[in-house]
Amino acid sequence: MTPSILQLNHVSKKFADRTVVADLTLEIAGPQVVGLLGPNGAGKSTLMRLVAGFLPPDSGSITVDGHPMDTAGQLARATLGYLPENAPAHPGMRVNETLAFTASMHGLQGKRAKDAIAETVRECQLEPVLTRLAGQLSKGYRHRLGLALALLHRPRLLVMDEPTDGLDPVQKLATRGLIRQLGKQCAIIVSTHLLDEVPEICDRVLLMNHGQLVYDGPVPPDLPRQFATLIANC
Repeated sequence: MTPSILQLNHVSKKFADRTVVADLTLEIAGPQVVGLLGPNGAGKSTLMRLVAGFLPPDSGSITVDGHPMDTAGQLARATLGYLPENAPAHPGMRVNETLAFTASMHGLQGKRAKDAIAETVRECQLEPVLTRLAGQLSKGYRHRLGLALALLHRPRLLVMDEPTDGLDPVQKLATRGLIRQLGKQCAIIVSTHLLDEVPEICDRVLLMNHGQLVYDGPVPPDLPRQFATLIANC
């Protein structure tokens, strides 16, 4: 039996005396795009860092593609890609060097690495900046490079924080189309404050408030009103 791509069981996280994620249970069984919504301070970024293995939970368990994060963290992280809000890249490395280095870190060599890089460059439209230093890229291209680094090894789970932030309208459309396409192949958790883009890219919505999951289901037909109502009633 194929394991679920992601399972969280009663996951909690505190910072000092403040509970940021509270007893959260969640499952993503197969490929889909899941929108993660909530007001500022709801716990969205902390939840994504927990899922990506950057933070350990205080209690509960996280399993990615059948690999428990606490006992098989390296295997779990190898099956996911993570795009934080501030896309990481060494400013002194050129884009093509950054892609080649990341491919090698994922164990991609020779033709496999070359093919993976070429496909990802095409998807993320990085052709014009391949020989530029990462530190000289515009915000939009930095974000696209971060997305490329997260995609390069074709993860089973892709976690993205504000993936269209800083992109112009044409780039936003292209990125949304890419997310929809990728959502047929892998599970994607995407955090966004742009409620209008959620119906375009998401199959499912998670709404967090005060560290708790207050909604988990299909995209509501009137998302802004439903969002405001749910938050007000929490």
